[in-house]
Amino acid sequence: MHRIAALPALLIAAAISWFLWSYLGRPIDIVDVPRGHLQCLSYSPASEEHSPLNAKDGLFHVPDGMVERDLKILSNYTDCIRTYSMLGDQGKAMKAAHEAGIKVMVGIWIGADDERNEAEISEALRLANMYPENVRSIVVGNEVMLRREMTPERLAGIIRSVKARTAFPVTYADIYEFWRRNPILADAVDLVTVHVLPYWDDPHPVSIDQVQAHSRRIIEDTQKLFPGKTIQIGEIGWPSAGRTRSGGAPSLVNEARFVREFAAQAEAIGVPYNLIEAIDQPWKRMPEGTVGGYWGILDEDRELKFPLTGPVSEWPQWRLAAAFTAAVSLIAFAWALLWGKPIAPVRWFGLGVTAPAVGATWWALGDQLLTIVLNNWWGWAWISLLMLIAVIGGGLLIYAVAGGRNVPKPAGFDGVLEAIRTRRFSGSQIIGAYHWAVMLPAVVLAVSMAIDGRHRDFLQLAFWLPAAAFLLLYIQPSTRERTDKPQPEEAWIALLLLVAGPFAIDQFINLEACVWAATCVVLAAPWLEFVLREGARLRDVFRRPLSRSA
Repeated sequence: MHRIAALPALLIAAAISWFLWSYLGRPIDIVDVPRGHLQCLSYSPASEEHSPLNAKDGLFHVPDGMVERDLKILSNYTDCIRTYSMLGDQGKAMKAAHEAGIKVMVGIWIGADDERNEAEISEALRLANMYPENVRSIVVGNEVMLRREMTPERLAGIIRSVKARTAFPVTYADIYEFWRRNPILADAVDLVTVHVLPYWDDPHPVSIDQVQAHSRRIIEDTQKLFPGKTIQIGEIGWPSAGRTRSGGAPSLVNEARFVREFAAQAEAIGVPYNLIEAIDQPWKRMPEGTVGGYWGILDEDRELKFPLTGPVSEWPQWRLAAAFTAAVSLIAFAWALLWGKPIAPVRWFGLGVTAPAVGATWWALGDQLLTIVLNNWWGWAWISLLMLIAVIGGGLLIYAVAGGRNVPKPAGFDGVLEAIRTRRFSGSQIIGAYHWAVMLPAVVLAVSMAIDGRHRDFLQLAFWLPAAAFLLLYIQPSTRERTDKPQPEEAWIALLLLVAGPFAIDQFINLEACVWAATCVVLAAPWLEFVLREGARLRDVFRRPLSRSA
């Protein structure tokens, strides 16, 4: 009779699977891009295999025909591109733009090396003179002041030297703050090119609901700072993937919303703009974290990530996700029925909620890991470990919720080391080894996020399942075994998680950071008794010398 409750519970799991994903994948109405066309797009002819990361003497090769194909595709969405260098294969963009009928903001990369700077300038001017009808402006330097590579006086001198060699409008590009600090640069240029990148604003980016007003204020401040100067936006955009910073949450819908809302009001603002960027740049995930690779309106396969008109869905394939989640639920119920052990109705209904939560987490985590993976053996090994942690954790959580046979108490650190040494694992040692396989990467991530989390991803999807499973097993009396044996390793790992986890919260509106912090606390909870025991031990150690001296 205990199995009768399984059917309604399974129906609940199926309903949760459907309604959860249909909600997450619902189409969101967003204002259209006027005429479905964007003013200008940053373009770098690079890929994961061919990029500045594998450049030699500052140059890197791109496959033959790639630039021409890219600009032919981009001509469907814009009449202008911005480049950042004209040296080597990057210079192919000039001829390709001419063939595609596209204007170019010709980029000259300026750095600390004078010889390289002169090569950049000479090649850019040569190509601009070859295709003058395609030149919109010459951009001498990109965020040189932000990178602190030279003095403003030196850069202003370079800009003036370029102006003396060309009749094209000359500009420099940087964020508002460095224009404000270095007015000498505004005196040197024909027009001021300002970057507006709200996601990277410090200390706290605003939310997608506030970002348009925030962007307009920056533009207005620039206009007030340089009255009489022509202002244009050199970079503006929003990422589609990566970590949340305060109120700034990267997502496909948020990127689409930012781009389309800004493009719709651009004419009213009266300032020409260039979006960053045309195509996702996977190589930027190395220096900038996951978020760096996902600013394009096209993905790395040159497919449009979201339509420029009509509704946008965060999960366009939500039906497939719902089917996967329901299938995981069905397997979980079949597994529980095969135990042949009576299961209370309340546990069946608990499984009806837990099983789809596990399935949805696995699907969402798989999607996130494919987004963050670096294309090398270490990158694939790392995401494989994270997925394995979540898969085992999900199975253990389902087992605990359904009231499976007693799970042995995890062996301590010494027990796991002994099993590794002897190559003989008991059930307790297997659970202990898994516990440590979860806790070690979790604490490394927690400390890293606390110390320098700007470019690091939150990975609560990989760790919340084992965290919940261990906590549930710990509070069940049948699986608890108290021991007076000191376990300092467990104590210090738990203490690090308790301290470092909450440090990742930059603001409480950052829900992703809050969930990560909560996951760290839950992971540490089963080892709190060891923390208290270690604290008492240290207290006694520090008291002994005092009592002897007294």
